[in-house]
Amino acid sequence: MILLQLLATLLRELLRTLGTPLRLLAYLPFRHHWRTVAAEVLQDAAAHPDSDPKALLAGLRARRRRATGSPPHLFVSAGEASGEGHAVRLVQSLAGDGLRTTAFGGHALEAAGARLLFPLSEHAVMGFLGVLRQLPLILRAHATFLRLLRDDPPDLAVLVDFPGLHVVMAKACRRAGVPVLHYVAPQYWAWGPWRMRRYRRSVDATLTILPFETAFFRRFGVPAHYIGHPLLDELQRAPADPQAVAAVRARPTLCLLPGSRRSDIAANLPGMLRTARALRGDVPDLRVVLPHRDPRRTAVIRELLAAHGGDFVEHHEGPLAPWLAGSRLVLAKSGTGSLEACLHGVPVVVAYQLRSVLATIGYHNILSVPFIAAANLIANRRVVPESCFHHQGGWDRVLEAARALWRDGPARSACIDGLCSVRRRLGEPGATARVAALVRAFLAEPRP
Repeated sequence: MILLQLLATLLRELLRTLGTPLRLLAYLPFRHHWRTVAAEVLQDAAAHPDSDPKALLAGLRARRRRATGSPPHLFVSAGEASGEGHAVRLVQSLAGDGLRTTAFGGHALEAAGARLLFPLSEHAVMGFLGVLRQLPLILRAHATFLRLLRDDPPDLAVLVDFPGLHVVMAKACRRAGVPVLHYVAPQYWAWGPWRMRRYRRSVDATLTILPFETAFFRRFGVPAHYIGHPLLDELQRAPADPQAVAAVRARPTLCLLPGSRRSDIAANLPGMLRTARALRGDVPDLRVVLPHRDPRRTAVIRELLAAHGGDFVEHHEGPLAPWLAGSRLVLAKSGTGSLEACLHGVPVVVAYQLRSVLATIGYHNILSVPFIAAANLIANRRVVPESCFHHQGGWDRVLEAARALWRDGPARSACIDGLCSVRRRLGEPGATARVAALVRAFLAEPRP
């Protein structure tokens, strides 16, 4: 039976992948409609922030299956390192609740008290080619999950980020009658809103980490609730050391954040070095730093610095907070790193160099939201300069924006004021505590 389910899932996903070009073609005539919808939702989200999780809990309770015993059984899954961090903090928050927790993830989840069924996060899979290379591993993971649903079904499945595999697992949960809570909603609102239909049929509720996302998912019939951004928790848990920040501020400092993935670093770091070199011509005593948390990226960063004349750049491993809080300007690739920089209230220029003509076509024809920088989407206006481009000439625009924000003046002041409003709109820290409260409220209620 498990083998038949596995083969059916594999066939269905292969057909879905092969059909992607057709879905893209079908989407193109309606792209202006979806952009209008996105603009309306962003406007509505800015005017009516989300705050009430009651509807989400009601939807989950409607899917509650019959009780199988005590204590309640929670399943948690994380497919990569950042998602595992969220999952670990959730399991730790629920540690005193008497739950029985099983998990897909890594050794950190096991150390937090979960029974690890499959080391999914230790084999993170990204992109279509990555999926093909790791197909045997993915099939083993899904077979393990199907056996869990058959032999020891959980009372609730919390799937953290990683939508590619987790949506497939959520469909299996639906068939088994297990409620699904997706923690960290996928960015379907930006790339491919046609995927919302499948998502709605897979998950019972989704938790968003950007305030405008809730309105998108509710617009498409997905129960959603904003729980706050985990970055706020991180900044509260590990604030920048004041002495370290003061030491950075002692010199005019430019901070470079080329991304966390190897491919993003290779695409964006050469252009950032070109921009930094030009700024050094304007500011002779400029200090340029490139901090990075992941030691696995040290080799590629140093290779690129050597290959592109980046000997003037200081590369530091470890926490980003002192560098982000103390720099005068941050040049960041769009993504979580750029939002983290914005939360420190320092002016940021967001840049993203597309790696292919195909990606460029996708950016101009598929992207349904008006901005790529999270800070601009949250504010629903251009708070920080952003540029997304394919040709090297795009770095000229990045340099122009960097020069404008480096100088004291109206542009810099307006950017700093806008970043303060973004921080306010994100709300208070406590994302993990809110997720734990939702899980606790669901599992603690007497089951039918």
